[in-house]
Amino acid sequence: MALLTDFLGILAAVVTAIVTIMALTGLLFEILNRRHPERKIQKGRNNPRKWRELRQAPISILTLSTCFAFGLFAQFQGWALSPFALNWWSAPLLLIASMIGYDAWFYWVHRLLHTRLFYRFHALHHRSVTPTVWSNHHETFVEALLNQAYYAFVVFVLPIPWQVLIVQKIYDQISGMLGHAGFEHIASPAGRSPWPLASTVFHDQHHRHFRFNYGHTFSFWDRVMGTLHPKYDMTLKSFEDL
Repeated sequence: MALLTDFLGILAAVVTAIVTIMALTGLLFEILNRRHPERKIQKGRNNPRKWRELRQAPISILTLSTCFAFGLFAQFQGWALSPFALNWWSAPLLLIASMIGYDAWFYWVHRLLHTRLFYRFHALHHRSVTPTVWSNHHETFVEALLNQAYYAFVVFVLPIPWQVLIVQKIYDQISGMLGHAGFEHIASPAGRSPWPLASTVFHDQHHRHFRFNYGHTFSFWDRVMGTLHPKYDMTLKSFEDL
C-alpha cells in the first residue's frame, strides 16, 4: 500500500507539472502566432477543430505521466540502474545520450504507427492536417503509450539521474508543442543540412504530407532512411530572414 501511495504521489506531481507546462507553453505560442502571422507555415489553411482536440488531452497526459512517473519511481525504489552522480560532465553527457536514444525510439515507433496494422492507433492524430500548438496531445492511448514508454524503460538501460530525466521531459513537452505550433518562430541554419536538428517546419510537413519527417528532435534518421521531405531544407531556409 505504501508503494502505491508513493507512486500516486509522484504521478500527481508529474500530471500537475505537465498540465502547467502545456498551458503556459500553449498560451505563449498563441500570443506569438497572433503577433507574427507571416511565420505561418501552411498559408491560408486553418484547423477548425483546434479547441476540440483538447478533449483527447487528458488521456494522452495521464498515459505519458504514468510512464514518466514509473521511471522515476523505479529509480527511487532501486529497481533500475544506479544513476551516475550529478556533476558538470555527467548531466550534459547523459542528457544528450538520452535525447539521441529517445529520438531513435520515436522515429521507429512513428514508422510502426504508419504501418497498416498500427495506423488505426495513429489516425486520430493525423486528422490535424494543419496542426496547432494544442494538437500535441491529440492522440490515442496506444499511441501515447508507445511513444512515452521510453521514459519507463530508459532508467533500466541508462544510468541517468532523475534530475536530468526531468529536464529532458520538460524539453520534450515544450518541443512537442513547438513542433505542432504551425508557425516557424526559431528558424535557423542549425535546423537544416548539414546539421541534424529538426524544426516546426519539419513536423508540420509530416502532418501535411504524411510519409515524410518521422523524427522528433533530430532529422538524422529521416536523412539516413530517405524519409526526409525533399523540400524541407529549402522551406526552412525561407523562414530564416523573416
